[in-house]
Amino acid sequence: MNTRIQVEHPVSELVTGVDLVREMLRIAMGEPLRFKQEQIVLKGAAIECRLNAEDPERNFMPSPGKLSALRWPGGPGVRVDTHVYAGYTIPPFYDSLLAKLAVWDEDRPAALQRMQRALAETSIEGVYNTIALHQQLLADPAVQNGQFHTGYLEQWMAQRAAEKALALTSELTAGLTV
Repeated sequence: MNTRIQVEHPVSELVTGVDLVREMLRIAMGEPLRFKQEQIVLKGAAIECRLNAEDPERNFMPSPGKLSALRWPGGPGVRVDTHVYAGYTIPPFYDSLLAKLAVWDEDRPAALQRMQRALAETSIEGVYNTIALHQQLLADPAVQNGQFHTGYLEQWMAQRAAEKALALTSELTAGLTV
């Protein structure tokens, strides 16, 4: 298995215009590689959000169940790779991935804006999912400015939990002094 194809190939395909799966299949059939590295030109910016049947508020607990309704975004520069449909039942035994939502635009700020629109147009009903988490992350100034790292999500989630706890404590304290 090629994990690059499994996880993030839509981003590479969007910025290069090369269908990586087709090229891998051609090579597997004994055909020569059609490109040299210097022929691959990167253009624009692409972002991918992995939409999962998970509850981010409960440590990403899987959310098996029946998808009662789905609405995917569309338009130029928007790509949805999925296997699910309204009525599909998410089993508890497998990966919780519902779809890979990828967008492309001329630069990173435009791609971020396009992804925010695509997420707003997406609706997954019947199971908990990660749409709202992605929307909140994309609104974060550090993410918008590209100031994040591989451990950023954990830090961001811990900070959000601490802020929620502080707000709850403040509400409870205010209720006691009234």
